[in-house]
Amino acid sequence: MLVFGHRGACGYLPENTIESMELAFEQGADAVEFDVVFTKDGHAIIRHDLDLASTTDINDHSFLSTKIDQLTKDDVSRLRAKERYPDGRVDSASQDGKYFVPSLRQLLGHQQFNGKHLIIEIKHGAHFEALGIDPIQEVKTLLDQSDWSSRDMKISLESFEFEFLKRAKVEIGPEINYVFLSARDTLPEGITELTDELLVEIADNFDAVSVAMSMVLTGDLVARAKKMGLDIYAFTARLETAEGNVEKWFERLVSTGVDGIFADQPDLLIKTVADLT
Repeated sequence: MLVFGHRGACGYLPENTIESMELAFEQGADAVEFDVVFTKDGHAIIRHDLDLASTTDINDHSFLSTKIDQLTKDDVSRLRAKERYPDGRVDSASQDGKYFVPSLRQLLGHQQFNGKHLIIEIKHGAHFEALGIDPIQEVKTLLDQSDWSSRDMKISLESFEFEFLKRAKVEIGPEINYVFLSARDTLPEGITELTDELLVEIADNFDAVSVAMSMVLTGDLVARAKKMGLDIYAFTARLETAEGNVEKWFERLVSTGVDGIFADQPDLLIKTVADLT
């Protein structure tokens, strides 16, 4: 089973920073996942939320807005990352202000990621398109310029937006992997699980499906996905939300049979996988 660093190793260092991703790989993660949003001048930035207040020091500055789509690339370059959960992750919070907020260009150009697997989640694709930004072409351009293939890197692209991800595959091409994301609250209205019909459509278009952990803890979704030739991943394993004993909880997550799990503390999940092997 594969272990993916979720926003790097964000249980230990502020999320979506290059330092957090380096730590995840140092801990043995098979890949790192990170999120991409866009500035008002169309630059790809590594953040999860449209509003930057929770994960940067933007409130210490005099910008008129805390929203990424109201800021320029130069504005963002002045910001520093901070811990999203300072009360629960005190050690990580002690690193507030040390790390810059990276752009996708900076991240893809980082030589320490040669030979590594990077998982790019484009957030709010339709939202940015409505603002006149072209997220797919921006990501394609940056990938092309990074020369990732000759650097022995593996790239996966994921999104909760089905049609957006389909267009991304057409425009960027089949050289990278495509992963459709799903959670119960993102399913079509009136549907409470991924039906066989939906899985067929996903399998016809993409390489894998990644789902919220609650969707694989019960039921037969894992078996049905694998029967259709889909790799299936689950998110997110984290120490702070473990139900009861952490080791037993992580063992339960691994026992679901998914092909990979996204983890805030990759080292803990890697240990669980090793102990069960």
